[in-house]
Amino acid sequence: MNSITNFLSILAIIGAIASGGFYFLNLQEANNLAQELQTANSQLSATQSKNIEQSSKIDDLSAQLQQSNLSIEEARSNITVISARSNQLKRENGRLSDELDRRLDKEESLQIALADLKKEMAELRANSISLDKATEYETEIASLEARILQLKNSQPTSPTSSLADTYRNLKAAPGGLNGQILTVGPQSSFVVINLGYTSGVRLDHLLEIQRDGKLVANIQVTEVKENLSIARILPESMATDPETGDLVLSGNL
Repeated sequence: MNSITNFLSILAIIGAIASGGFYFLNLQEANNLAQELQTANSQLSATQSKNIEQSSKIDDLSAQLQQSNLSIEEARSNITVISARSNQLKRENGRLSDELDRRLDKEESLQIALADLKKEMAELRANSISLDKATEYETEIASLEARILQLKNSQPTSPTSSLADTYRNLKAAPGGLNGQILTVGPQSSFVVINLGYTSGVRLDHLLEIQRDGKLVANIQVTEVKENLSIARILPESMATDPETGDLVLSGNL
């Protein structure tokens, strides 16, 4: 009987120990679970915080993306404006280029005209005589005409002999001369012709003035320029008054 009681006591003790062990294990497991739950809650909170932070970043990125889209649209608009302005500038540049070409052509034409004017001025200077010189010749010729008239009145001679005496100091001009009268002096006392030193004309050369194939008068060269000469009209030979444009040819002695 005591043995059974002892056995039962032992079983009771073992049961109590087992119950205590199970309780301890369950308590420890509960603590572990609570700790794991707390850790999970902490991780969840951290994850939620990260999610909130990520959401904030996403919102910021969305705002930046929207701003970038606005900037892109503005840039596209600016590109359109710049492209239109560029096309306008190209057209303006083309117009200015054409205008420059026209001005260059006009300037070239003016340069050519200026060169021609300078050349013409140089020729005029080479062919011109001073007013004082022309007046001097006019006075000299008038004096000679007066002397000739005096001689004619005081010593009558035939026109042929008088003309021969006048021609005594004249020189034969080279053949083939062909020019024109540029100016006729007062009272047909002298003429300016377009034949000069370069044409072979020299002082005292005898030349003829002709019109329509007929002799107008004989002239004596009194001054020679490069491209023109001054000649006095020999009164005895004058058939009619010379005119500007009359032909001037080589004379015959």
